Amino acid sequence: MTDKPTANKLWNRDFVLLWQGQLVSDLGQAAFMVVLGFWVLDVTNSTAIMGIILACFTLPRVLFGPFAGVFADRANKRLLIVFSDLLRGILFVGMGVLILSDKFPFGLIYPFALLTSFFGAFFTPAINAAVPDIVHKDNLSRANSARGISQTASSLVGNSFGGVLYAILEGPVFFVINGICFIYSAITEVFIRIPYKKRTSESRNIRQEMIEGFRYSWSIKGIKILLMTGMFINFFVTMGVTLLQPLFKNTEGFGVERYGYTMGSLMLGAILGMLILSVWRMRSDRRFFFYKISTYLMIVCMLIAGFTESFGVIVVLAFFAGIFNSFISVITQTVLQITVSQENRGKVFGIQATMYEGLAPLAMALSGIVAHFAGVRPTIIGSFMLAAVIVIPTLFNKTFGNYMNSDCCLAPSSQAVPETSPVNDG
Repeated sequence: MTDKPTANKLWNRDFVLLWQGQLVSDLGQAAFMVVLGFWVLDVTNSTAIMGIILACFTLPRVLFGPFAGVFADRANKRLLIVFSDLLRGILFVGMGVLILSDKFPFGLIYPFALLTSFFGAFFTPAINAAVPDIVHKDNLSRANSARGISQTASSLVGNSFGGVLYAILEGPVFFVINGICFIYSAITEVFIRIPYKKRTSESRNIRQEMIEGFRYSWSIKGIKILLMTGMFINFFVTMGVTLLQPLFKNTEGFGVERYGYTMGSLMLGAILGMLILSVWRMRSDRRFFFYKISTYLMIVCMLIAGFTESFGVIVVLAFFAGIFNSFISVITQTVLQITVSQENRGKVFGIQATMYEGLAPLAMALSGIVAHFAGVRPTIIGSFMLAAVIVIPTLFNKTFGNYMNSDCCLAPSSQAVPETSPVNDG
């Protein structure tokens, strides 16, 4: 049992172990996906096969999100986090060793990818549900920012150096290194102290608890709005962002290299935003105000970027969009961790993962079809406009505003917060 977290200390022993373990595995995984793509292309010379394999690394995480969330609420979260990293590490090392020894039939990569993603599906709801148990609620925003920095920085470094690593090392050699990163994370995570209260009765089955998770999420209006708007916003933004690659490739004066600069600017902005939130303790009654302002400014950045043909303007807008997006993400995560009851956190975060990521493959496919008939730039602008149309009404919803400012766990019958805690719009 861990000591009760205090409000004046974010970087306690348990959070440090959790953070550094996630940093190491995230860094290895980000580079791994780049190296894997190049290796598959070298072996098969097929972009179709590469796409299918990369999809296999995503699909189980989407499909099994609610199931994994239920399991995260039932099981010992520390052991779930440890074994999720350990089993993925063993799979990565095993795959690399078998390829290097010429004993790996290429067809095995499909079940390997599905199994790796399946184990990863349990990691996300478990770690998101565990953070409020080892960090005081006054520090949750800073904790989520610190985790966001490690994830974004890992993605930036991994995507930037993945190609370099592939040129220096053989793909299978890096697979082994990535596996060692996961195993290291698992070993350090063994020492995290996460409170675990064993259930006295397990009469309900997994299916019943999954249904209960959906009912719980839908019974609190604030959670329902957050999940539904997040799902559709992710869908339309994914449509637009997917088409940035052909936009840059086919626009005179842009090019593939400048696409990389733009994505780098976006990630640097996200890191800066999370750095700000990691040192600044945001008052709970100001959350909705900053969420609303960040959302408005994010919409402005996306729409101007869609219309402008100036590369310099797009790079600057991408940087600020990264900042505003980090504020929106951190505030959303923090509110869910505070307002969702401990026995339902895993379920809600599992549902969130499935809803937010589940429509991404459809969005990617649909973006190409629509762009074929309507054009790339009009499809990007239209997608961003539809995202704005969905989110703007929620910014005027008083119940949702009260929910975003809530500073306590809500019962299913709650609509938001007591009437004595009105929305503070600044």
